[in-house]
Amino acid sequence: MDSSGQRILVVLEVGDAKARYMTAKKLAQLFPQRSFSEWKTKLDAGGPTVVMRSEDESEFDPFRRSIEMFGAETAIIDQKTIGGAKVY
Repeated sequence: MDSSGQRILVVLEVGDAKARYMTAKKLAQLFPQRSFSEWKTKLDAGGPTVVMRSEDESEFDPFRRSIEMFGAETAIIDQKTIGGAKVY
């Protein structure tokens, strides 16, 4: 399997409780397929949270700016394939 340059947008760990709440609220608005409580649970667990995957890194820009407005840090990382499974 070839990952062919796929990228992942992640939200890095958010230390401040208010920033986590506001980030989860924004993520629920941007990506309604997941509820606010699901986003909040993922952010509260700590560590990086995968937001979206794409072949075209420019697709991340509007989402990234919206998320970072609340003090959350984001990163774009390369998709890796290990043993046929996609991991980051």
